[in-house]
Amino acid sequence: MKISFLAVLALMASMPATAGERSLAHRPDTQALKLGFNGEVLRAWYLLLDARSPAEREGDRKAGRLKGPVIVFFQGHAQRPSDAYPFTSKLALGCRSGIVVVPVCDTPYGEDERWRGDRGKEAVLMEVVRHALKVRGIGVTGYSPLGAGEIGAPVIEDDQSPGRGGDPIPAALAAVGWSHGGILARRFAHTHPGSVVSLGQVCSAGFERRGPLALTGRFLLESLRISTRGTGHTRDKLRSAWGFTRGFVGDFARSISDAAVHVHPAKLCRAGRDIGDCSLYCDGGSFGVAHVKRVTVIFGADDSCMSPERILTADPARDLPDEAVTRFWERYYPDALRAGADLSLEVLPGTHLAPVTHSGLYADALLGHLGEKSGS
Repeated sequence: MKISFLAVLALMASMPATAGERSLAHRPDTQALKLGFNGEVLRAWYLLLDARSPAEREGDRKAGRLKGPVIVFFQGHAQRPSDAYPFTSKLALGCRSGIVVVPVCDTPYGEDERWRGDRGKEAVLMEVVRHALKVRGIGVTGYSPLGAGEIGAPVIEDDQSPGRGGDPIPAALAAVGWSHGGILARRFAHTHPGSVVSLGQVCSAGFERRGPLALTGRFLLESLRISTRGTGHTRDKLRSAWGFTRGFVGDFARSISDAAVHVHPAKLCRAGRDIGDCSLYCDGGSFGVAHVKRVTVIFGADDSCMSPERILTADPARDLPDEAVTRFWERYYPDALRAGADLSLEVLPGTHLAPVTHSGLYADALLGHLGEKSGS
């Protein structure tokens, strides 16, 4: 009897979720693309996390809309789409739309210098997001192709995913980024004002004037601190470190081959350009987002790389003084402040790896501040 009971439990655990429950695969497959842009062919990858139940998908189809914006998550420097999955999966399971797209691409370094680095990513990653959502019969509202009037918009080569028949369901986007991805999220929100309605930054770069070498040094020291601290999450730490190594080495190796094939030695500078963009300072005079409805910034209290104590000039172990919060928004987001956006600033426990090691805490706080909790 005991054996039979255990067998029934095992069978129930292996069955798919019921029609009313959200669910995700344990480790979804990363999809790969090639895009032509600015005189070169770039590799790109994405993760599409659609946690909606069958009943929810059918309800969205009949209603002709999603219950909220799709979250676009921009990874930290050189990370792969599947990295930080403990965090991105919780965002998908907990957000109103039930959908998260995680796009990544090699650093653009084509013919026109104006569209290299993160500026090129603003155009390329939007095409990756649009492709990922097209597979689900979803279209991005307010979309306008970047570079179309100058060098031509990014074009996906050998596109084998024509999308579903019928009119696509329109969806707005919420841009969320971690570390270097925090800068990308802000740039993405600024560049696509017709599509992005809210912005979230977690342990984000861009709040200090630091050169690439100084930032790299801080990142390495923070990585060393995290790896030597006996606070658990060993597998998450190793996976994140491996993701960074694989992404950085892969991009650099491909830059060598691209430099040789296209007889363009400058492509060897691609990795350096990416690090330079990671150190970009973003205050109120750059990448305005007066159009967004909400801006949420979360720091890790024990993050020595993007230290809230340095940035906020306040003790992260205590409640943030009102003057420190006001000073932050006036310095970095004066346009959103004047426009009356819903602004939230918080310091939570954790290091620079907190979105992974404290994934539940950070996902819950982020979705709450953005007004994106399912059922809200």
